[in-house]
Amino acid sequence: MSIKQWVKRPFNIFIILFCLIFLGLFIFTLMNDQFYRTPIGQITHVEPHKSETTTDEHHNKDIKHQDTLTVKILNGQFKGKSTNVDNKYVASQADSEAFSKGNKVLLHVDHKLKDAYITEKKRDSLVVVVTGIFLLTLLCVGRKIGLQSILSLIINTAIVILAIYIHEISPQINLFALMTAGVVLSTIITLLLVTGVQWRTFITILSTLLGTFVSIGITHLVIQLTGGSGLKFETMSFLTLPPKEIFLSSVLIGSLGAVMDVAITISSGMYEILRRTPDISMTRWALAGRNIGQDIMGTMTNILLFSYLSGALPMILVYLKNANTVTYTISMNWSLEIARALSGGIGIVLTIPITIVLMQLWFKMRGVKQ
Repeated sequence: MSIKQWVKRPFNIFIILFCLIFLGLFIFTLMNDQFYRTPIGQITHVEPHKSETTTDEHHNKDIKHQDTLTVKILNGQFKGKSTNVDNKYVASQADSEAFSKGNKVLLHVDHKLKDAYITEKKRDSLVVVVTGIFLLTLLCVGRKIGLQSILSLIINTAIVILAIYIHEISPQINLFALMTAGVVLSTIITLLLVTGVQWRTFITILSTLLGTFVSIGITHLVIQLTGGSGLKFETMSFLTLPPKEIFLSSVLIGSLGAVMDVAITISSGMYEILRRTPDISMTRWALAGRNIGQDIMGTMTNILLFSYLSGALPMILVYLKNANTVTYTISMNWSLEIARALSGGIGIVLTIPITIVLMQLWFKMRGVKQ
């Protein structure tokens, strides 16, 4: 296919416009200092002062650095002026950050410029680049389905944020109830966008919701019967909300995506089998759906487990570096994550028979031949 023919396709024109928009956004983030209320500075010079090796009581070694940074203010009342800022950091950058010449940084300035200090790097350009690459990959690989996925991603994010915002302004409204409503709405919108308005879409919606809420119900029942023994809710003690409510809300959101993926894979696979072999027996058709479920069950459960456990990996290393035992470290950092993964895994497994049964019921009601 020639370049001229490629450009003539409507969706390819849309991809080109998309690239131009993100290129424009990237250029804008490089020059948008005037739109920030927070003072922004650019480091023009870094003067190292001293470095020293430190060893703590657990024999962890690190190197402390002390630099003086010359920062030029790019916006606000001090625009154009420069100031010196002391920066102390460790090589591991566990609780501090290193800066280099050319970095743009966000500053905190009370009244005098000489009292300014750096809060963090200005990262909007990096965010735009990573987001642009992610969305462009979705569009190039998924084409129209990729565009629908992007729309569903935006809508789902907005729904979750809206639920949290409503709870923030009206704390008397139960957070789990808000998340439940959000999950139902998110499931319906996502599947309608991705698969369109057709009979298997409604089966997928129903099986996704049933699989998710049955697993949540089982999780809640187990917590009630055991009193939550073994779950380290104290790791969420900084919250002023009931920890069980927060935990169940996180399980609800976290397991939804995996359950939805299983439901849509089985329903789409069974639909395609029936379309190609309309004379297949109901027993053999159900067996084909079960085989599809068995093929994806293990991988989806592993994906869910790794997704939860990976988030706690930095804290596990911190615990181990500070001479905590392996059992204590895992119990404090992976207790809730493993529980979430197990709850989601229950939802994944239950969704397989639920989807198959719903598909069979649908065709018994309307007839096998469509």
